[in-house]
Amino acid sequence: MAIRVEWIAIAMIVIMLSVSFLFEAKHRQAKNSTFKKEFEVYNSVTIEVDQGGIKNKLFSEYGMKESGILTLTTMTYIGNSVEKLQSNQGRFIDNKIYLDNNVTALQNNGYFYKGDHAIYDQITQVLHISSPFVGYVNNSIIKGTNLEYNRQEEVVKANRVNATFYPSK
Repeated sequence: MAIRVEWIAIAMIVIMLSVSFLFEAKHRQAKNSTFKKEFEVYNSVTIEVDQGGIKNKLFSEYGMKESGILTLTTMTYIGNSVEKLQSNQGRFIDNKIYLDNNVTALQNNGYFYKGDHAIYDQITQVLHISSPFVGYVNNSIIKGTNLEYNRQEEVVKANRVNATFYPSK
């Protein structure tokens, strides 16, 4: 008794149809992703002014504000309490500036700090360098693992300090 090819083909078609009806095909729509870019700027200068005059200036090569967070590249911030704060990348979240990659800070009193990561609070005027840093005070050199500089109290705190002090003349 031989099975004919037609019966095998019919059996295969029936199996394929029954298997295909077991799976429910749903039409999937693409996710509705909302893009919340508020603005985008290139080579910008932003100046904040109040009744007393200019509060701070912000220079950047590129900036984008998305969901309330301003992200900048190659930025320079100049404010009342900071003579110059520079980094390759920065983010403004509320009243804090998060700085990454090649951060340099020059204070009004002449103190100069370099590190890779820092956070500056505009309200409390505290600069927190959360990476190994090098600081220059007059002719002295200070190195450490992290640093916190309170501008209002003019107090610097650092961990694992290695310093070379040269007396001022």
